[in-house]
Amino acid sequence: MKLGIFSDVHGNLEALEAVLGFLEKEGVGSYLCCGDIVGYGADPCPCIERVAQLRGPVVAGNHDWGAIGRVSPGEFNSAARTSLGWTIEQLSENEVSYLDSLALTEELDPFYMVHSSPSAPRQWEYVFMLRDAEAEMRYFSSNACLVGHSHYPFVVEKKGHSPARLLRNRRFEVRPDTKYLVNVGSVGQPRDGDPRACCATYDTKARVMSTYRLEYDVVRAQDKIRGAGLPEFLAERLAAGR
Repeated sequence: MKLGIFSDVHGNLEALEAVLGFLEKEGVGSYLCCGDIVGYGADPCPCIERVAQLRGPVVAGNHDWGAIGRVSPGEFNSAARTSLGWTIEQLSENEVSYLDSLALTEELDPFYMVHSSPSAPRQWEYVFMLRDAEAEMRYFSSNACLVGHSHYPFVVEKKGHSPARLLRNRRFEVRPDTKYLVNVGSVGQPRDGDPRACCATYDTKARVMSTYRLEYDVVRAQDKIRGAGLPEFLAERLAAGR
């Protein structure tokens, strides 16, 4: 069976539909989401509905919890606070209930899932540096940890007492004698200079993970943000991947 893995949709329905359409064609049978379904984008409700329909494990992101009052608005920057306030006004009681049901962590062999860092899920810390990723490996016992949050896709591998290293291959085997920390990037707001949506697949039989970048209708997503009266910066950054 193939698993479809994604994170940080951020209310971008165009990017989400592109990712889910691609994963369906790849023969994915189950889905894993590392959080932040909402925030920034103009389609929080349809994005919640699509992710909920997948019925796979989903962990809470800081924007998901911010939209239901479990993270203070003061924890967000100005553009994020504005979009958060707007998002809150859009959510129905059922959508709030769904976001409130999301746990901070989930486990699905061989993966441990968390939005930010396994060492402090409630602190919403970012893992950017190789040494930070290596330090975080002490905080999960699973073969691999899937994270999001930074919107930067990367894979760090550590075998035994050897130093951790950054993997640059788009396709790699998840070996049982090795630990991995995998940031699956962002569906709806990549920040690594590549505006294409991120996602991954995992072949449970071959133990192979593959990562992908996908084109989507950026202009339509931008138009929706502007139409909703959200900050222009949130529309502009989609085309730049920043």
